[in-house]
Amino acid sequence: SGAVPLKVAGAFHSPLMAPAAEAFARELERTDFAPMRTPVVANVDAGEYASVGNIKDKLLWQLTRPVRWQQSMEYLIANGVDRFYEIGPGRVLAGLMRRIDRRVKVVTVSSPKDIEGLVKEPVRSED
Repeated sequence: SGAVPLKVAGAFHSPLMAPAAEAFARELERTDFAPMRTPVVANVDAGEYASVGNIKDKLLWQLTRPVRWQQSMEYLIANGVDRFYEIGPGRVLAGLMRRIDRRVKVVTVSSPKDIEGLVKEPVRSED
């Protein structure tokens, strides 16, 4: 698949962020992370965090390495996720998701009214 150029305001996710990564690394060293209760997929390698021990590395890598968003979404879909929520203004990610798999549902949450709709949305039990 081809690259999709995005309009961005900075050199995020590139080697040009190395100075920021150095400062961020110092902050991460002072931060304790609790064990994850829900699997988390890292955009830096499209894989799940294996343990609390690799959270700091993967967060740090996100500053200077490319985003593997499409691969992350494909991983989630392959593992049974069929509903995604785009939180914030716009529908850029919903549009990108349509290119990946039109069968999954993307719910856009960009206003208080949208949040109210989520509260009223029925919750499926996986029992």
